[in-house]
Parts: sequence; structure tokens; C-alpha cells
Amino acid sequence: MDTSRPGKTRVTSVSLRAETLEAIRERAGKQGVSSYIEEAVQRQLQREAIDEYIAAAEAEHGAVDPAEVLDKAERIRAHHAAHHRESAPADAA
Repeated sequence: MDTSRPGKTRVTSVSLRAETLEAIRERAGKQGVSSYIEEAVQRQLQREAIDEYIAAAEAEHGAVDPAEVLDKAERIRAHHAAHHRESAPADAA
């Protein structure tokens, strides 16, 4: 396990299907199974916290309008595309 990660660790036992464990071992590589599973669980906890935050915000303010989300996402993409073009080095042709 990555010893540079802050926080105490404890040994526990989990049961996984054999094919799941094999897939983890194939992907984990030098990182190790424990670190791989730790990171996966942390991502899941973050997703659940975000889902809870969204649910609380929607309970207080109402549901988000999907058309508004698409509009804002497009505006962000356009902004980033324009910024990327401005900061790209000129061709040296």
C-alpha cells in the first residue's frame, strides 16, 4: 500500500468474486490491490456525497433544468476552446 498517503490504515477482510479480484490485480500493477481498492472506495464515497449534496440543493431550490445545464456546459466548452486557441503557439511553418 502507498505509505505516502495520509491517515491510519487498518487491516480488514472483504469478499470479492474471483473474477473481480483477478481484474483488480491485473489493473493495480505496482500500485497494489489495497491501494487500488482504497482509491475506488474513496471515489464512490465522493460520488455519494455529491449525490447527497445535489439532492439537498434540489430539495431546497427545486430541480435543475436540463436545458439550462446544457446551455451552461456549451458556454464553458466554447470559453475553453477560445482560450485554448488564444494560448496555442503559432505554427512555425
